[in-house]
Amino acid sequence: MFNKILVPVDGSEAAWRALEYATALGEKFNSTITIVHVVQAHYTLPTVGINGEIPFISLNIQEVEATGYKIIELAKERIGGYPTFETSLEFGHPAERILSLASNNAYDLIVIGSRGLSGISEFFLGSISNNVSQSSTVPVMIIK
Repeated sequence: MFNKILVPVDGSEAAWRALEYATALGEKFNSTITIVHVVQAHYTLPTVGINGEIPFISLNIQEVEATGYKIIELAKERIGGYPTFETSLEFGHPAERILSLASNNAYDLIVIGSRGLSGISEFFLGSISNNVSQSSTVPVMIIK
């Protein structure tokens, strides 16, 4: 039923729980699991400055990419001895890349955490999991 499962991870607890659920499902169906982390080309972190101003610190793309590879390595450790998995580091808007991967690579299921690490941008733009679930052509399981 679920031959190929796509699991986006961002290092959040919800993403790790999603990976656990995907692994449990994958074991029941002998699924191939693909773990993906999406690096955004431009990434900023809000910080609180003097007088309550909120300046944004822009991170170097190489730093963000290196962090992405670290997240992929953590995911590999967490999936442990699962027999059939692959990993991918993608670049772009997370929801768009996840949806593109899912449709272009014939995934049967996306298992995604309900809330990630995107913080304030999630407040303004909506969560990635919500965007994925609303636009996906394949089933989406959102893990809290």
